[in-house]
Amino acid sequence: MDKFIESKWFARVVAFLLAFLLYVSLNFDDFELAQRVDDSGQDTSEVLTNVPVQAYYDTENLYVSGLPKQVRVELSGPKSIIESTKRLREFRLYVDLTDLEIGNHRAVIKHENFSDKLTVSIQPAFVNVSIEEKVTATHTVTPEFNHSVLAEGYQVDNVTVAPQKVKVTGAESDIEKIAFVKAALIGGQEIHEETTATANVQVLDGDLNKLDVKVEPETVQVSVSVKNPSKKVELNTVSKGAPPAGIKILSLEPSVNEITIYGKESALEELEEFTLPVDVSNVTKDTTLTVPVDLGDEYNFSSPKEIKVKVTVEEITE
Repeated sequence: MDKFIESKWFARVVAFLLAFLLYVSLNFDDFELAQRVDDSGQDTSEVLTNVPVQAYYDTENLYVSGLPKQVRVELSGPKSIIESTKRLREFRLYVDLTDLEIGNHRAVIKHENFSDKLTVSIQPAFVNVSIEEKVTATHTVTPEFNHSVLAEGYQVDNVTVAPQKVKVTGAESDIEKIAFVKAALIGGQEIHEETTATANVQVLDGDLNKLDVKVEPETVQVSVSVKNPSKKVELNTVSKGAPPAGIKILSLEPSVNEITIYGKESALEELEEFTLPVDVSNVTKDTTLTVPVDLGDEYNFSSPKEIKVKVTVEEITE
């Protein structure tokens, strides 16, 4: 054994093993990269959604309806090329309508700048379009407001929109169908003060179907001013409960003779006076009580919200 270790063949074997291990360690990353390249070359498929489509036609004189804004594209081929295509986004989808006359047509959606190694499938592959003369008309915008978002007791005082007029461009047949041009303010929180927000302009026909037209500007400012109706009425006080034995309530004198009640106009119309119950069940001598105004569910709030009431009593002797 000692002779073998000391021989020149042992030294050669050890040197070869060390050289092999060094080679493997230095080239391990290259092996791994090569493996990833082999894997990326495998065929696969993937669907791209919301891919925009361009249209070519005489935009100054013609209006085209029926064009989809976005479509789905299914790609099949080497995985590495699909990943590169998704990342670079150098491809383009388009519909060429330049040689078509006014009327209804079925056009194919074409594509370019895809790798020849990819199979491209567009969904839908065809679109039905209508080409008509372009018409522009000016319409007044009607502002709308959802009353359900009003705070309790409040009501709309006025609703305005700015700008009041918009330009609507589209096919002549669609322009003739316009029945409503609206902008609705949709609030997420209760409104109890003047509010202004941006609203989209909607162009509708007589059946409230949205028309395929362009609006300039597309959005407007809708402002809502609200009010909280109020009414000042006479305040009356009455005893609530029975006083302790031997005590007689002589008078109840509130600090104010009138009170302002806030609420819906329909509820305030029939209100002529407000009665304030004063609990005298624990009153044993002349005193002044602070009584909160309880409006129940019929009204919003009052001013003042609590009333000081001077209670005058008399002791009763047998």
